[in-house]
Amino acid sequence: MKQIAFAAFAVYAAMGNADVAFGDEAMTAGDLQQICIGSDARSKSACQFYILGVTQGISLGMSVADGKTDGGRPCVPPALNGSALELAVKMKLGQDLMVYPDDRKLDASGLIGAILVSTFPCRKSN
Repeated sequence: MKQIAFAAFAVYAAMGNADVAFGDEAMTAGDLQQICIGSDARSKSACQFYILGVTQGISLGMSVADGKTDGGRPCVPPALNGSALELAVKMKLGQDLMVYPDDRKLDASGLIGAILVSTFPCRKSN
């Protein structure tokens, strides 16, 4: 969830609305409130995408926990920053959609989950 929080805030900050401080910590409820009470279209979009991302993340997490996903679960390095995570996902997403254009119709959170599993597989203990 930390990566989703960072990504949502990065989008918000890039749009010039970075009044809320955010570094390596998770977004607080107060941070989210500051974004969500904004009346401009960018604030509304950032709020909506953050809430949608968290909701889809929970749903995807439950599928992973229930063993309903191929390839297991991802093990994203905890020290990986949001920019590096974004770059890794965007590169794999672009590659996938070039080879499999019909994947554009898939659920985005599921595809991101698959990308994370293939990019950051958990090491099997011997």
